[in-house]
Amino acid sequence: YLFVYEYPSNSEVIINDPPDLVGIETISLPDNEDKSRLVFVLREKINWELFFALCSDLLNATSIIENPKLASTTILHRLRRWQDFLKKTKLDILSEEKIKGLVGELLFLRNHLIPKFGGMDSVKFWIGPTGTPQDFNINEYAVEVKCQLGGTTPNVKISSAEQLFSQLPKLFLFVVTLGKAEKNNYDAVSLPSLIADIMTYLEKESSSLNYFQDQLMELGYFHSEKYLEYNYLLLDEHAYSVVDDFPRICPDDLKRGVIRLTYNIGLSECLPYEIEINKWELFSD
Repeated sequence: YLFVYEYPSNSEVIINDPPDLVGIETISLPDNEDKSRLVFVLREKINWELFFALCSDLLNATSIIENPKLASTTILHRLRRWQDFLKKTKLDILSEEKIKGLVGELLFLRNHLIPKFGGMDSVKFWIGPTGTPQDFNINEYAVEVKCQLGGTTPNVKISSAEQLFSQLPKLFLFVVTLGKAEKNNYDAVSLPSLIADIMTYLEKESSSLNYFQDQLMELGYFHSEKYLEYNYLLLDEHAYSVVDDFPRICPDDLKRGVIRLTYNIGLSECLPYEIEINKWELFSD
């Protein structure tokens, strides 16, 4: 298993010292006067899915680039991201709880933000993977996306006092309800299908595509066929305005010495704060 990146030897950026990648041998070959090559060789075939994800990432990041300097610069950026990723990530898929959470965020991104703001701006609104309290920052709006399975108790888990408290003027809670589905269900979604859908909107914008790929890596995601076993149906969506006496715990409510908490809120108690999605001011002109 190998991957070869070939580029002009007179390029302004020559990759002589590529980042070391765990489990992958990197070889820089000044081939002749016209072309240089960067070669990646997988050391253990059992890790082929991870290697395939790396190769796909490099292809997607550079497929529309014609300038050799920009292409090589992009390759180096992606390799550094992969170097960090491989150092800190166990080579396995996300837990099902994290899969559902990510599906919820990507559904909100694909179904609501992209139709309103376009792919390039919409992915830049997605800031949750960087460690911010809310998942999306959309101009003066903050949106926290939560996901629950249909048939379970209607509540959502809040992971910190800051999650339902924002410095922005307006904060919303968006709840996605999913149902488990068979792989062959036409209406089902999976992480790979959602990611592929979103990437089609970013094909002509390399910086946005890189940003989106970076965010996925921050969450510990790399493409694996194992994710195809986790399929869901979108059953329902609800949006709530987090204002006034909305059932939440804010940082000012914490007693001295309390440094971290998680809690659940019952969605039935949020009904007075529900807003109609099709009339949501976030998407109004």
